[in-house]
Formats: sequence, C-alpha cells, structure tokens
Amino acid sequence: MQDRCIHYGFPDLFAGYMSVYRIVQAPQQVAIQMEKIHDTRIIPLDGRPPASSAVPRYLGDARGRWEGDTLVVETTNFHPNGNPMGGYFVLSDEHLRLIERFRRTAEDTLEYTFTVDDPTMWTKPWTAMISWKRSRGDLYEYACHEGNYSLRAMLSGMRAAEAARR
Repeated sequence: MQDRCIHYGFPDLFAGYMSVYRIVQAPQQVAIQMEKIHDTRIIPLDGRPPASSAVPRYLGDARGRWEGDTLVVETTNFHPNGNPMGGYFVLSDEHLRLIERFRRTAEDTLEYTFTVDDPTMWTKPWTAMISWKRSRGDLYEYACHEGNYSLRAMLSGMRAAEAARR
C-alpha cells in the first residue's frame, strides 16, 4: 500500500523522517493528518454509531470521545487488505479494534497510547505508549510518485497477478 502511495497505516511506530502530525479540533470532530501520504482521519465526536461494516476503509471507521483531558478514539471496520499497522508490516486484519488515547502531559508533549485488539492476529490485546514532542516545523507536501519509476512495473505486475486469478 505504501509503495503505491495509498497509505502507510497507523499507528506509526517509526519516528523520524515524515513522522509529523497535524491535529485540529472543531466542535464536533477532530482531524489528524499525517505527513506521510497526507493521510487524514476525520474523527466524529458527536456520539454517532459506527458506519456499516459493509464498506470497510483503509483507515478504519473512527469514533472519538473525551474522558476528562484525554481524547479516546476507537477505530474498527478496517479494510481486510489495507491496514499495514505501523506502516511497514501486516500486523492486523479486518478484525482489528484500535483504541487510541491522546493526552497532553506538558505544553510541548502529547502522550499517545494505543491498544491493539485483534483476536485473529494476537493471543490477547496489547498496549504501547509513545511521547510525541511538538514540532516547530511545517508539514510538507508528500510527493510520493515523484521519481517512483518502479510504480509502473509494480502495477503491471499486480494486474497480471489479478488476471491470472480470474
């Protein structure tokens, strides 16, 4: 998915180049944008139920709520072939239930905690925590296809594989 510039997946477990987020809150929703491929998650905060599982999504279907000073986001309904959790390895499938917690612990620090619950991939849920420091830099354009000359070969190979399965 990342080679085709579709998305990197989340949570992003790798710090460094392109690990910049922009978080914007409006009264009824929060938007979280990643610099990588500019994936943007729009998270409703209005208590609406999850969307139908008949339409899975690469970034899942997120619903958020506030618990005191912590934003809690629960995401389900991931696409069965499109959630390379962490951006590089397939560590989950369409049964993933991801619970994220965002809590400011200092003026320039956000504590990001996530719990992975996917009974078809893991024997029990597991949790990790990463401290995010505020970036003073900009979120730059992610021009994924620039210089990506192998993309044509990858796509033609995929089309040949799909035709062979028919």
